[in-house]
Amino acid sequence: MGLILSIENTIAAYNAPNGLDADYQAVLDYGTAQGYTLPSASQQVLQNQLVVDLKAAGVWSKLDTFAVFATDGDSDFALIDWIRLTDYTAVNSPTFTTNEGFQGNGTSSYINTNYNPSTSGVNYTLNDACFGGVKNINTANSGYFSGCSVSGRNLIRGTSSANNRINQGNNNFSISANFGGFNFVALHRDSSTTGAFSYENTIVTAAANSTIIENSNQFVLRSGTLYANYGARMFFMGANLISENTDFYNAWNNYYTSL
Repeated sequence: MGLILSIENTIAAYNAPNGLDADYQAVLDYGTAQGYTLPSASQQVLQNQLVVDLKAAGVWSKLDTFAVFATDGDSDFALIDWIRLTDYTAVNSPTFTTNEGFQGNGTSSYINTNYNPSTSGVNYTLNDACFGGVKNINTANSGYFSGCSVSGRNLIRGTSSANNRINQGNNNFSISANFGGFNFVALHRDSSTTGAFSYENTIVTAAANSTIIENSNQFVLRSGTLYANYGARMFFMGANLISENTDFYNAWNNYYTSL
């Protein structure tokens, strides 16, 4: 589906009293209730359009967790999970930069999504899953863009590498992913034996046997004891988005390039 809303979808989307999409209004209401500094009025328009575009593309309904770190709201607002209306946790003070997001230090700082794929998963399942996000292209080290605490079943490497997994044990994807030069990246699983990389609006399929869903929180800018010293602008997890990837990338790109 394209990004142009039908009249019916437009009416359904803009059902908050002030004309904003109700789900985006809920994010603003949550931030206000927590005492966070909200994005500027002009950026609220852009973020609202991002939600509308993701709904039109069929992405929003497949997400379990989604956070936009690149904002001119404060760092607390940047940690809001727009789907669950709860917070990610910034651990050991990753640097927050307005409209860019969080930067790791390569040794100790990271984002804990407080999302456990095994216990928090709704759309995310063993053989229908994805996780990914947008990273600052500074890849001075090979630390992981995203991973978990110990087991290594969910991994996205920060540079070109074969060490990429989604719902896998010790086996990696059958081919390497060149994630070093791209900022919109994700891993997808669409069956017990197949999956895909996506970087920007490109999909590369690969063999990848599933084993078990990770039972620990997913991190950004960390996996196990390996940390990244580059940045993160956005993160998401949910059902596989292979078919929706291009529209997701375009919706994000429209948002980010307008900041």
